[in-house]
Amino acid sequence: MAVVTSALRATVEDSGDHDAGLRRVRDSLALVADGTETGRWMASYYGKDLVLTCPGVAGPPRLRFGQAVRHGWAWKRVRLDGDVGQRRESLLSACYEVSMAARLRRDRPDLREARSAPVIDRARHTLSPVQAASLLAGVLVRPLGGAGGAGGAGPGEDPRLPGVPSADGWAGAVAARTPADHYAVTDVHDIEWGTMRRIDGGRLTDGNAQQLLPLAEPWCAGRLDTSAVLSTAYRLRLARETDLAEHLRALSDAVRPNGRLYATLGDGLSGLVRDEATLRTAVSLANRRTVGRMHSGAGMAPMTSMDVTAVRERAHFSLHVTKTLKGAAVPQAETHAFGQSLDAEATTYAMDFLTGLARAGEGQPGHHHLLHARRWRDWWLEHLPLSAHRAFSCLC
Repeated sequence: MAVVTSALRATVEDSGDHDAGLRRVRDSLALVADGTETGRWMASYYGKDLVLTCPGVAGPPRLRFGQAVRHGWAWKRVRLDGDVGQRRESLLSACYEVSMAARLRRDRPDLREARSAPVIDRARHTLSPVQAASLLAGVLVRPLGGAGGAGGAGPGEDPRLPGVPSADGWAGAVAARTPADHYAVTDVHDIEWGTMRRIDGGRLTDGNAQQLLPLAEPWCAGRLDTSAVLSTAYRLRLARETDLAEHLRALSDAVRPNGRLYATLGDGLSGLVRDEATLRTAVSLANRRTVGRMHSGAGMAPMTSMDVTAVRERAHFSLHVTKTLKGAAVPQAETHAFGQSLDAEATTYAMDFLTGLARAGEGQPGHHHLLHARRWRDWWLEHLPLSAHRAFSCLC
């Protein structure tokens, strides 16, 4: 088995557009898949990752990479014993290890060894506990369902998220848009470290990495064996992926029949909805369904007569507004519609968030939110009251 992963966020930032960045990643992975030995390796695609499998005893595949995207890859020989269910579980749990090694090699090009086991074992000696928890918290490269009585993804559904429409149907939906539609985009807030409530400092949601930090600390200190860490972390990650699938499926189901959302993002959806009330109700329902575990924000913009690129940019700005308000007890922390001004309470929360990022400085967690605010400076000024313009201009 080999896993090829991609630097999706860097590609999106370089492209200046999420859909364009995702297309670059998909095109690059298609080139990698086409370049493997014909007939020997089978390729499966999961968002920003490619899984290559080959039956029998084989060495790593010969991979050909394009120049547009930064990739990392790793491989492992997996012994499959037992019945169909046991073999399937062995393959998928091994995929977790290999995908983490691929991510580590993507971010650390100096790692020359490509076999997953030594790469992962080296991580405990080179990463801090926080960095190790972040590595263990990576999104699983595996489909959910299909075992233990749970149904797998059906035709037209995302293989990792049964019940959620695949990104493959998104292009057709955009082509059939009408001026009455609204472009909608959702994202799970702080899926890695969770979100704190702004009003009292309590925890609004748990995060993948925050949940794994108690495991990463003794591992990095040499008090836990790597195989035991991987086994425990995998079980925890399965539970979190189940939470994510439940949350995104609730969002997707709730907009019908007045819209349709597609799994175009790693932990979020894009689609078309008829009106603001439809999206606001769906987000509120999904957040209640997974309270304490997953919490999304959503941005939207009317199609009117504008082209898709312009509307998409406006919807992503509105999603960015929800991220500056995350953890705040205001309605726009869940859903923001482009053109909807922030009131005094929401403005205070937004300015506090951006001011904190500016004080923390470059390289600190969340700094990219401040970069987005600077990129959308004019739109922020349109949505903030005049009383906040001076303070915002000093930041951005």
